[in-house]
Amino acid sequence: MTEKGFPPNVIVYNNLIDSLIEAGSLNKAIEIKDDMVSKGLSLTSSTYNTLIKGYCKSGQADFAERLLKEMLSMGSTVNQGSFTSVICLLCSHHMFDSALRFVGEMLLRNMSPGGGLLTTLISGLCKHGKHSEAVELWFKFLSKGFVVDTKTSNALLHGLCEAGKLEEAFRIQKEILGRDFVMDIVSYNTLISGCCRQRKLEEAFMFMDEMVKKGLKPDNYTYSILIRGLFDMNKVEEAIQFWGDCKRNGMLPDVYTYSVMIDGCCKAERAEEGQKLFDEMISKNLKPNTVVYNHLIGAYCRSGRLSMASELREDMRRKGISPNSATYTSLIKGMSIVSRVEEAKFLFEEMREEGLEPNVFHYTALIDGYGKLGQMVKAECLWREMHSMNIHPNKITYTVMIGGYARDGNLTEASRLLNEMGEKGIIP
Repeated sequence: MTEKGFPPNVIVYNNLIDSLIEAGSLNKAIEIKDDMVSKGLSLTSSTYNTLIKGYCKSGQADFAERLLKEMLSMGSTVNQGSFTSVICLLCSHHMFDSALRFVGEMLLRNMSPGGGLLTTLISGLCKHGKHSEAVELWFKFLSKGFVVDTKTSNALLHGLCEAGKLEEAFRIQKEILGRDFVMDIVSYNTLISGCCRQRKLEEAFMFMDEMVKKGLKPDNYTYSILIRGLFDMNKVEEAIQFWGDCKRNGMLPDVYTYSVMIDGCCKAERAEEGQKLFDEMISKNLKPNTVVYNHLIGAYCRSGRLSMASELREDMRRKGISPNSATYTSLIKGMSIVSRVEEAKFLFEEMREEGLEPNVFHYTALIDGYGKLGQMVKAECLWREMHSMNIHPNKITYTVMIGGYARDGNLTEASRLLNEMGEKGIIP
């Protein structure tokens, strides 16, 4: 074209750049852009928007941000796609301050990034501790007359509740209801969970009553949150009574709800009731998972009923349910406490055969067991093995080793380890 005396104009260059970007040839597109500039042609809004698309497709957040800033400073027309692409890319790179600035530019132009991107941005802000910015952004959208959907509001409620900012979450909830926006079961479960974590059970049950009045039926997750909340506050009888009420109200317990109940009973040292619930779920053809087994195994190990714990471990094996690290932690610790250390060591080796690598808790339990039996040579072997595996002893590991040396009359080694704790910043 150039050879025939027809130099390409801006439109030709833009079409060529667009084709290269679509083909994934960003570097070639940049070369064409440079050639365009060298011939005295000015980049248009179309050129900028196309290049921004290319940078976003290739994940180059810094270049995309720089180009968008350049466009804005020149007063060029930025299309909605360029704004949203750059903001989305910035969010994925956790560059929230820049993302917020561009959202502000969109709002000045009465553009909305859309519910999905707004949800992503609010969720990301909350995850990175920028809750006030998330709340401010939510209100900015409302003030502009944009519709904020339930999913976006739920992301804000979740972020606030996770951070323990309940009063702010309550304020948002009142705003939602005041504007006749929809609150769904996720909204209420989020608030109920937040209240339970802050030990505000009265408010949690009030939200459950409110959702029922609005025609929303609590689901198993709702019930599980409240049951766990009751157990966490040592309201064991109330939890058991509420469990019965839930079933009478039509709840069909699943593995998760049973798991919450069994866990609560076991932690309250009522393993027998946990076992009854376990047997009940089996009778209903529900298959317990590793977590459910671990609740009971842990409870039996803590109370010294190791035969019951071992029987459950065998039941897992028969049913093809794989134990995890927590299963072995309970069993090894339980065996070590009652001086059945060689059996604990056998389990320790069995872990490895199962493809599970022992961690500091497994080593500590075994070291404690050998130390209490005065077998410090074996304890030392495990101590050295830990270090060779790059597993760092914690406060308890040091404590049991020092205790073992002290019982053995080896005050020199006990003192050395005590000094070593201090050097590593571990407070005895």
